[in-house]
Amino acid sequence: MSIRAALLYCVPPILGVVVGYLLGGRLRRLAGLRLRALWLLWIAAAGQLLALRLLTGVPAGLAVTVAFGAAAVCLAVNLRHSRTIALTGLLVLTGAALNGVAILLNGGMPYSPGAAVRAGLPPDAETVKNAAAHAGTRLAPLGDVIAVPPMHAVVSVGDLLIALGIVALVASSMRRRALSPAGSGLDAPPFVAGSVSGMRGEVTT
Repeated sequence: MSIRAALLYCVPPILGVVVGYLLGGRLRRLAGLRLRALWLLWIAAAGQLLALRLLTGVPAGLAVTVAFGAAAVCLAVNLRHSRTIALTGLLVLTGAALNGVAILLNGGMPYSPGAAVRAGLPPDAETVKNAAAHAGTRLAPLGDVIAVPPMHAVVSVGDLLIALGIVALVASSMRRRALSPAGSGLDAPPFVAGSVSGMRGEVTT
């Protein structure tokens, strides 16, 4: 679980910074990123972890519902304030939903034995949060079917979408430009801002 948590919550932000720099962004611009109701994301993350670990007697269904609900509300709150947050948030929310469906239908996250072998893991290990997929597994492709050999881990399509959303949010925020007057709190995607900046340089009065 610690490896999976690292893949989901630690590696993507770092990769996002690297991508942001490669695209000409600046780390200082992250300070201007305005996320409202940020506490909802902490609740969503806690729900995701509880759903994956199935600890403390919390039903998986309840944990998934809390995680998805908190993330959805946070996305709705930020939707009209930033298109960058909206688009990247949809990626994260979709990934969380796919993981949630797999967990709810199977009582835990199923994993592919073949992917486990490719990742250097035993193909038949079973824990309170994971079990090898079999003929009766529901929607097995939504489980952990992608091997990550360097980290000896298997991840799901949902995990990749969550990670991609985080990378895109960080990288885009490092490049973004404000189109509206200072203090308005409205942001625009980098390619739009760049086009407007170019137009301003061509128009004279």
